Amino acid sequence: MTTNILSSEEIKKSISWVIILSIALIVLGALAIISPMIASAFFTATMGWIALISGIVMVVQSFRSHPVRGFWLNLIVGIFYAVAGLYILFNLGAALLALTLAFGILFVVEGIYTIIVGFTQKAGHSMSWLVVLNGVVTLILGIMVLNRWPISALWLIGLYVGISLLLSGLSLLAAALAARKAMADAPPTEAS
Repeated sequence: MTTNILSSEEIKKSISWVIILSIALIVLGALAIISPMIASAFFTATMGWIALISGIVMVVQSFRSHPVRGFWLNLIVGIFYAVAGLYILFNLGAALLALTLAFGILFVVEGIYTIIVGFTQKAGHSMSWLVVLNGVVTLILGIMVLNRWPISALWLIGLYVGISLLLSGLSLLAAALAARKAMADAPPTEAS
């Protein structure tokens, strides 16, 4: 059995890269929060490109694996993905409206479900009130999105993506800095 033990220099280099990545995520998150309309359009266009490329790959793969069962299913699903991707790319406004409406409905359903779970399952026992609070906030957010729809389509997705990127970057930065501090506080080891 072999083990791959990283040297302290390799670990420090990895931590430095994680810090750079986390700072990039924080900057992108802040930019998305500052310009949520641009971020919404960019995110929606990215989803369109992902759907289009996935569809093309599925169609090509269906022909490459023709003797394998599922040829028609892969071909049809691939075509649908490609068409959906093209539709999103050529109709960003309509796609943005549909995504925002879907998010609003999702938040309402998730909020109601979370409130029910908080009361019936006593999730977290003494902390079940926090689960209920999460459900109430999610429900209110969903109602606000639906109440302001279609205007909310201009900012909602970009703002949420920005907040997510910002929080991911902050948590990643905190973990990397804690790892760097732990490395600095650790006694030096002797090389065998």
